[in-house]
Amino acid sequence: MRKTVMLTALAALFVLSANEARAYDGPWCAVISVGGGFVSENCSMPSFEVCRAEAMRFGPTSFCRHNGYFRGYSSESTRYRTKKSKRSRIHRSAR
Repeated sequence: MRKTVMLTALAALFVLSANEARAYDGPWCAVISVGGGFVSENCSMPSFEVCRAEAMRFGPTSFCRHNGYFRGYSSESTRYRTKKSKRSRIHRSAR
């Protein structure tokens, strides 16, 4: 019984941490009033127009804001950058 509870808690932790990593994907956040004083935030909006359309679906108390955690779209992945060949470095230094 304890193992089941621990495994369930661990699985929930992984699911929640995966959602946090994707929480700041876009430059705009739709702040959606769910009702009863509860608010939900969706920060995956690529433009203000998309954000506004999403917020308006939930009523006049929902709005858009800039995503302060958004660092911009990268033009290339820095993780898998190609290395320069040794041949081009030798050729350049011989000049």
